[in-house]
Amino acid sequence: MNDLMGMIRSFGFARLAAIVGVTAGVALALGFIVIRASEAPLSLLYADLDLKEGQELASRLERDGVKYDLRERGDRVSVYAASDNGVALKVKLAGDGFVAGTREVGYEIFDNQDALGATSFQQNINRLRALEGELARTIASIEGVRSARVHLVLPERELFSRDRQSATASIVVDAPGGLDSRSVRAIVNLAASAVPNLAPGRVTILDSAGDLLASGQDGDNPLAMSGGVDERIAATEARIRHTVEDLVGRIVGAQNLRVQVAADIDFSRVTETANIIDPDSQTILSATTIEDAQNSTDPALSRGVSVGNALPEAQLVDPASLAAAASSSRRTEETTNYEMTRTVRNEVREMGGVKRLSVAVALNMATTSDASGALISVPRSPEELSRIEALVRSAVGYNSARGDQVEVIETSFAPISSSAPAGTVAAAAEPRALTNAQIMRGAEIGAIALVALALIVFVLRPLLAPGADASAQIAQSAPARELPSAAANIALPTPLSSGLENLIDLSQVDGKVKASSLKRVAEVVKAHSDESAGILKSWIRQAS
Repeated sequence: MNDLMGMIRSFGFARLAAIVGVTAGVALALGFIVIRASEAPLSLLYADLDLKEGQELASRLERDGVKYDLRERGDRVSVYAASDNGVALKVKLAGDGFVAGTREVGYEIFDNQDALGATSFQQNINRLRALEGELARTIASIEGVRSARVHLVLPERELFSRDRQSATASIVVDAPGGLDSRSVRAIVNLAASAVPNLAPGRVTILDSAGDLLASGQDGDNPLAMSGGVDERIAATEARIRHTVEDLVGRIVGAQNLRVQVAADIDFSRVTETANIIDPDSQTILSATTIEDAQNSTDPALSRGVSVGNALPEAQLVDPASLAAAASSSRRTEETTNYEMTRTVRNEVREMGGVKRLSVAVALNMATTSDASGALISVPRSPEELSRIEALVRSAVGYNSARGDQVEVIETSFAPISSSAPAGTVAAAAEPRALTNAQIMRGAEIGAIALVALALIVFVLRPLLAPGADASAQIAQSAPARELPSAAANIALPTPLSSGLENLIDLSQVDGKVKASSLKRVAEVVKAHSDESAGILKSWIRQAS
């Protein structure tokens, strides 16, 4: 025991404090690592929940005694739970009635309802709520839509009323990435098909930012569901520009090409009806011939007015006069009906056609190295530019009758500056918020690094220092004895004279000192021998 206490005293206060500190740090680090390793890891349970759903899920996990962590992301939260089997936990929560994204009530509203005690008003309201909820769930299942809210107006037809009002629908969708026109039209047709007496033109769609995606005010205007005139023009120009860039970019390189498109779109809707008859294509359909012959004789014309004609014996008709009074007629009528080729054409030109198209293509000159190794620009041949222009004309559907223009020019592009824009630098310099898991992980790594550094500095370095073992053996083997005199204490060993800056390992001194320091101490003691002797005697008395 005395040997142990003596060894502890020989360490000195600084070394003893270092050993105690390192031991305590290692113990704490090992304990922290063991505790963290024994805990179940937090795995993602649900992501992108709203605050109400997150609060409900947290209450259920607290009731079941499951450790969880809520991580906020804007107005949405993600829930991480400590569970070895996240699927089993989800199934258990679903069995308890919690399913993410089902805030809207559906047809399950009728499961626990007493139909006998419900009025017709309650039945109609529940039916409307169920229809809205089921439609909202279906819309939320579309890719890109996070959630949806549906409001339906289903007017009831009054008794003895001839007018029938149409149903209307208002839909608000939460789509972080936005919705294209195809998705908007799909939602409109889905709602119109799911709700009775609902026309597609009576569906209004808005996004969470308040932007109108589909207007239900004018059902006859197709632009109400296509995003408006500007969006249609921009979409057409972007489609043509992408086609040219994809085609010509494979030849000259995407970085050596710039394309701009200006499209004049016709938004007028024209309906034409034409009845075309071909006079050269005559076909006899029917032919009719009528012949009429008439013969007549008038006896009165054959008798003259005389006294002889009044006698009874007179001949009433003279044969010669009778032949002169006879008349005849003949008529022929012929009717022919012809059938000619007739073409009836009904043409409806919808809005959105291209009236005029202008395409401008700028090509960067090709570069090559000269004799000195410097890069120089080499223009392309006119034949190559003509081939590229012909490709562009074919790709965009060039039509000279419309007045389309396609220009392909070659120039030298300005070099891109290596410095990033100020906005990019500011965005990169802006620190990102760290999550709790990242902070804890950083703390673990920092603690382990500190413990390793302390072990290297306070444990490994003294052990690996040259002469440490030899000095320890000398300290243990050499018995403690009194100093014979002050001169003996001041005497320096012979090797010190060769190098004053060499380190000397003294068994009774904590650490190492320089030889020059010992020489200066010796000179001071030699100059003040009496005072030095008194100080040494007081030290010896205190030590004993």
